[in-house]
Amino acid sequence: MELARPAPPPLVPPTLPRLLTARSIPDAERIADLEDELVRVRPGLFTTTDPASPVAIAQRDVLLARIAAARAHLDSEYWFSLDSAAALHGLWTYRLSRRVHLTQLYPPQVRREDDSWDHRFHLTRHWTALPLRDRTLVNGVPVTTIERTAADCARLLSLPAALVVMDCALHHRADRELIARIIDESRGKRGVVQARRVLSLADAGSESPGESLTRLAVIDCGLPRPSTQIPVETTLGTKWIDLGWEEPKVGIEFDGEVKYTDLADGDPDAVRRRERERHEAIEAEGWNLVRNAWPDIDAPHGFDVRVRRAIAGRWRLLPDRDD
Repeated sequence: MELARPAPPPLVPPTLPRLLTARSIPDAERIADLEDELVRVRPGLFTTTDPASPVAIAQRDVLLARIAAARAHLDSEYWFSLDSAAALHGLWTYRLSRRVHLTQLYPPQVRREDDSWDHRFHLTRHWTALPLRDRTLVNGVPVTTIERTAADCARLLSLPAALVVMDCALHHRADRELIARIIDESRGKRGVVQARRVLSLADAGSESPGESLTRLAVIDCGLPRPSTQIPVETTLGTKWIDLGWEEPKVGIEFDGEVKYTDLADGDPDAVRRRERERHEAIEAEGWNLVRNAWPDIDAPHGFDVRVRRAIAGRWRLLPDRDD
């Protein structure tokens, strides 16, 4: 019987942060105390961030603050969209935009807010028909549905950023057929060709942005598309490899910092020890594991070489590479 991974936990949408004004900060000395934590959302309006947070989390928190600021001043019908919607749903994001994106139904010649207001709030408006099917609320905030969000991101974000959002949407049981239908309904608009490619590359088995980007790097360097979440029976029980190829028994494991820092028991050393034992148990079953991390995403050539060396001699179908 084929083993199946447990269902992923439900998405947890983040809460919009509380905003601070100059009046709410008692005095200049207090502002100095908060200097490392304060981020200006717009003139006279601030949010706080945790200086110890990873860069991606800090960027998300600032975007959420800008969403909160825009929402407090918008008085027309709108739905947050693109990666702003992805952040509000709690979907993974990659290289998150600094701008707030929202969709409205009416064209700018019918009604147009002051451009300087949009500039102050880092706001970009998209004017298009938005069926009721594609509208929802998340914690009371109007936002495009997960399927519409994934389709829009697939069209308009960079391919890596779009794939991260799409993988997460599918991982959390988004309707792939509905996403394909929404993309088809966008025929004639910018980015449809890319959107179809993103959907074809997407894999619900991905369990993190790093795994999604690793899979894309593997495909882009000319290797066959890897499978995701491969079960391996070991002396320690069933263990799962992030991605790889079963025929040559070559697997790839992505090491993200969350694996060692976001811990229930608060003991990174214990987690590293268990991960080392897991690695050794999988390799004892004849697997060759290649590990990669965020630096390999930014500079994939060395990672490409390591994967090819791991496969060499195990798989006669290894494609040639033109260097």
